[in-house]
Amino acid sequence: MQSPDFLDVRELVGISKRIGSSDKDDSQRYTRWLTPLIQHAVKDFGTPRTDALDVALDRLAQDHPNFDTVIGWVEAELGFAKAAGHGLDFQRILLVGPAGTGKTTFCLELAKVLGLPAEVVAMNNRQTHAFLGGSEAYWGNTQPGAVFKLLAHSPVINPILVLDEIDKTSSYHGYDPLASLYTLLERRTAEQFADASFPEVHINAAHINWIATANDIGELSTPLRSRFNVFEIRPLHEDEMAELVGRMYGRLLDEHPAVRTLMEPVLPEAVVGELVAVLESGRDVDRLLRMMVGRALSNDGQITSAMIPEMKHERASTRMGFV
Repeated sequence: MQSPDFLDVRELVGISKRIGSSDKDDSQRYTRWLTPLIQHAVKDFGTPRTDALDVALDRLAQDHPNFDTVIGWVEAELGFAKAAGHGLDFQRILLVGPAGTGKTTFCLELAKVLGLPAEVVAMNNRQTHAFLGGSEAYWGNTQPGAVFKLLAHSPVINPILVLDEIDKTSSYHGYDPLASLYTLLERRTAEQFADASFPEVHINAAHINWIATANDIGELSTPLRSRFNVFEIRPLHEDEMAELVGRMYGRLLDEHPAVRTLMEPVLPEAVVGELVAVLESGRDVDRLLRMMVGRALSNDGQITSAMIPEMKHERASTRMGFV
């Protein structure tokens, strides 16, 4: 698999020679961030397409049936990448749908299936572009942005950067928080990306896989939307949620054989129906099932509908714990 150029090592050598004459704070900043950059200066592609990956994607599609078109797109892109001799790269995917459809959870699970490093950037209330492209070097507290940080520590050149709730950004005194994104979403300019905190260091950011989420696409500018492949994500239907609950219950028991011997092999239909009625989305299923199984173990392994209101109450009181 091809190993694309990530940076010009000569630039780093020149910077290293100048570090000795820098002030202490500046020298420490360069050492802190250039060290991992040098350690990962040679990057390969991650995620070659394999039979095992195809199986994992099929399983992901079962767990997220409302993302089937997204997974189909990724599978097609993986096929192209394999034929081209590299890994999945420069995907620009925008997931649009109401809250509770599992967009962020899906992004994290997709990254796990693909085996790629991933970073989630919460976009709500971002007011300047420094979070992505870094702050200007002349500021005393200058810091690199998410792109530089992710690539500095990534062993592969095609990690995933998730821009969560991209429609929730807001301008501040005329600053566009998405300004640097326009450059990063164009392959030609992304190949020579320079973080504002390290303007003399040019890195190849043209292989990052971008996934953005939004509740309302109308809040995004037309030029920005045009840079993404947009997918509308619908809520799960009740029958899909019921299948998901039953499948995840079986999977939970399969992963814990000792627990399986103490539990009913299949959830009663009435329990599934009432559990579906209180679930807001599929993202809470695994944790709720664990809680219910834990309580059922003291009830001869019997899960009853009477447990569900208790679970709903506890879920509401610990809502911040759910992704």
